[in-house]
Amino acid sequence: MSGIKERIAGILRELGIVWVRGFEERDPQYAAVTRLCRELEHDVDKILKLTILNALVSYQLTGKGEDHWNYFANYFIGNKPVDLCRDFINYVMNSRYLARYRDSKVKRIRSTCSQIARLSLSNYLNDLASLWRLLSRITNTHGDEKTIVFAVKMAYYVGRACGLDLSVPMDIPIPVDYRVTVMTICSGLMPIIGNSNKVTDLARELMTRRRREIQGVWSEIGRLSGIPPLNLDSVIWVLGGLLINSSFNVDRAINELRVLNAYNEKVLELLYLLSERCINK
Repeated sequence: MSGIKERIAGILRELGIVWVRGFEERDPQYAAVTRLCRELEHDVDKILKLTILNALVSYQLTGKGEDHWNYFANYFIGNKPVDLCRDFINYVMNSRYLARYRDSKVKRIRSTCSQIARLSLSNYLNDLASLWRLLSRITNTHGDEKTIVFAVKMAYYVGRACGLDLSVPMDIPIPVDYRVTVMTICSGLMPIIGNSNKVTDLARELMTRRRREIQGVWSEIGRLSGIPPLNLDSVIWVLGGLLINSSFNVDRAINELRVLNAYNEKVLELLYLLSERCINK
């Protein structure tokens, strides 16, 4: 019998990249940048800079990621930026979702924004690997950190939402956050250490300590399925949110999938595989 990695990759391969790209458009984060693109009159460079800056401070949120990105879009639709760095710091100071470690987030913006502000980032959209390397240099990081690869994913979303036909390179790893870590554990892709009822605590520990191992697992699934890890992230993140928010009640998660108009038999099979170790039976 094929291992769990091969089974997940097989379903994703059958669903295919065209389906995955359609699924991305149901991601609330994609919807948020789509509204921003429309309201800021397709000023791609400005929207891209705002979105990348927001991705760089999207950690240790005090609410759901969906709500955080919705607030971000609403804020800049209502407060169109004039001075990018000053106005973005004002946003960080006002967002209830960024309250935790706010001083560190402001410090990060102060250290990166002036470099980002003077670049024409839209020129990098057709080469997301170059954008990835650029952001690593600007932030003085290795590049596999959650916020860095997440910033590249959100840049890809901006490009697509603003009407560009972009593709994602295979070599950029998945952003490892709480949801991705929970799904990696609950699917059995990473062995559970101790009581599976403590998966919440375990995930918070492992998302940093074993980040590269988690990225390696999803990179291998990407290779086997033919779907780049950044594209996979949208599927894992949305499905993970449905499962976690329903306390792994698959019937409730399925109802939410129907609301998103994203339900089919293959997605149901994927949902069960991702939640196998944690499912509420």
